[in-house]
Amino acid sequence: MLALSPFTPVQLDAQVIRRLAERVAKGALELPVLPEAASKVVQLCNDPTVDLAQIAAVVSRDASLAGNLMRLANSTLYGGTNPLVSLDQVLARLGVAKVREMALIISCQGKVFKVAGHENLVKAQFRHCLATALFAQEIARSRRWNVEEAFLCGLLHDIGRPVLLQEVVEGCAMFGIPFDPAAADAAISALHARVGGEMVRHWKLPVRLAEVVQFHHDPMKATTARNQAMMTALADDLAHLLLAGPKQVAEDSIREHPLLGDLNIYPDELAALIAFGPKAKATVEAMG
Repeated sequence: MLALSPFTPVQLDAQVIRRLAERVAKGALELPVLPEAASKVVQLCNDPTVDLAQIAAVVSRDASLAGNLMRLANSTLYGGTNPLVSLDQVLARLGVAKVREMALIISCQGKVFKVAGHENLVKAQFRHCLATALFAQEIARSRRWNVEEAFLCGLLHDIGRPVLLQEVVEGCAMFGIPFDPAAADAAISALHARVGGEMVRHWKLPVRLAEVVQFHHDPMKATTARNQAMMTALADDLAHLLLAGPKQVAEDSIREHPLLGDLNIYPDELAALIAFGPKAKATVEAMG
């Protein structure tokens, strides 16, 4: 939400921009789908009456999901004194909400944040989303809001970026134009929130979540989840402060953030959020 550092604008080729705008307007983008197992896990985890055995049965049918879930559950981030050797143990230790989070992290990391030839850029985007999710959780915790919802808001807020990156890469190849990362980022930044909102709806996730993703750069336009949109905007900027990337945010700007008053965040609470940075970075390193 904070302004970008001064820079010389780089324009994407007009043919590529026109193709991208037309495909977005027509809803013609090829939106990635959640893997079947992950989609089912998310659906089950949203049911308050779900039985852990049901979730374990679904996860066990997807070797990649099961393996990555076991790996993350046994990482230093989540691991206890004894290693976990079964899905039942993983579910018992982590709980339903955390398993849903991890299923989405694994799916986004492996399926959504993936553009051939641009692995480093996409990995940086994923790491930023994960950092935003962690900061959003901390903001929600301090406000006594739903921390699981907050995590999803942060994790998915830039979900449209890799989809649009793929479109720009294909457009440049189609017209024989060299790919320029700075020019691509400028075009993607203008459209990613809209496309991200469409993706969340496409995945049949909660409508409130789609609204947050769509309006995280303009939270006052959100009607049913304005607080969560403001929370995500602040978390987004905190993540930019923490991790190097195309958008540079200074700590002074965070301390004067325009949403602090609306979120009722006091200076000592903001200081705690900034101090949370090293822990968030360690988590990103472990998971991203």
